[in-house]
Amino acid sequence: MATGDISNLQPEDSKPRESFPPKVNLFTMFRLGLFQMGLGMMSVLALGILNRVMIGELAIPATIAAGALAMHQFVAPVRVWFGQMSDAKPILGYHRTGYVWIGATLFAIASFLAVQVMWRLGNVVQAAGGWSWTTQTSGWTGLLALVFVFYGVALSMSSTPFAAMLVDVSDEDNRSKLVGIVWSMLMVGIVIGAILGSSLLKQVGTDAPLSALQASIDRLF
Repeated sequence: MATGDISNLQPEDSKPRESFPPKVNLFTMFRLGLFQMGLGMMSVLALGILNRVMIGELAIPATIAAGALAMHQFVAPVRVWFGQMSDAKPILGYHRTGYVWIGATLFAIASFLAVQVMWRLGNVVQAAGGWSWTTQTSGWTGLLALVFVFYGVALSMSSTPFAAMLVDVSDEDNRSKLVGIVWSMLMVGIVIGAILGSSLLKQVGTDAPLSALQASIDRLF
């Protein structure tokens, strides 16, 4: 029995230490947390301010407004698919970063598009003197729901590979610390988004014309 090649076999854990990624320091943890902070701010702006404006200022029924906003949750299962995609198909040589950047860009664009569709729907409702199911209201409502579907897909494309990236760049010694800091910054983003939204609405005022509110919200988004 030939045994000449047995001496060349090495255990898997004999991989040189320098081939492993460097340990994540505290500054990098907070830098990675900026992504989650952005998600927190976006959630307040997209789901909080738009919900209030549609119901309060544009007289869109709460059921219609909430249903359109909730569409991004119905596509949440695609997170599993994007997680598998980031494992198997890297973008520009990176398994996670490309998905995070592309997804973030797309959901930022989708949020601004949602604002513009919301104004169009509000104009139709005001022109009709109140809400009623017409061809125009149905079309703009369907388009608004479709934009939030796109928003949810883009959010899934970025957030799941980002969570996988946290596992990739950390080890058992600092993974819990990294996850804790990153998800704490999500809460920071929610607080900042709430402050920004409240400040915006106070500056415009409750008696301001709708055009002033529209200009302020467009500028914010």
